[in-house]
Amino acid sequence: MAKRTTIRITPRVPRAPFSAPPSRVHGRTRRQQKVGEPFEDGTPEFQKPEYRFCPRCGTLLEPALEHDVTRPTCPECGFIVYYNPAPAVGAVITREGEILLVKRAHPPKEGLWSLPAGFMEFGEKQLDALAREVREETGLEIRAATLLSVEDAADDPRTHALLIAFIADEWEGEPRPGDDASEVRWWPVDNLPQMAWQNHVRVVEKAREWLGL
Repeated sequence: MAKRTTIRITPRVPRAPFSAPPSRVHGRTRRQQKVGEPFEDGTPEFQKPEYRFCPRCGTLLEPALEHDVTRPTCPECGFIVYYNPAPAVGAVITREGEILLVKRAHPPKEGLWSLPAGFMEFGEKQLDALAREVREETGLEIRAATLLSVEDAADDPRTHALLIAFIADEWEGEPRPGDDASEVRWWPVDNLPQMAWQNHVRVVEKAREWLGL
């Protein structure tokens, strides 16, 4: 049986003096975003799924305008299809200047690297989803984590994903690939492999700034 080790990470968070500019708080730079800015990843790769029949009564759906947005609507029972982003969670797990990444075993982006991450299940809390995804992909057990950022994803062809990224403060175990990962490996934070998702790259950059790596 592999030896299990518990790692506790204390982020280096300097005190911000009262005279600190509003763009610099608690050791990281806050970048103001403007309403209406395009996706940071470029032109979205995802497409809206097509729904033809009402999932409630089976009637053929018809387009209807609601709040200036055309949505598939059931003329019989009034059911409306809402195209909502899919929330996902991802973990930044580090040790001595290295970050843990997984190699994707399946499409999309097969063979590229990413943070341990995945979509939340309905009714699942954020940290429970984080612990499950990390366990499934790396075999590690997350005990505590800190919210780092929330990132849009335009380069996932499956859906419009919204990544909720956490820094793993406490974890234990020895990494091993599982589930959707063909390989799991520690990488120097300043020498990353080809990453599957651009929002994961942004998360790593923010984590480096937050942790002083």
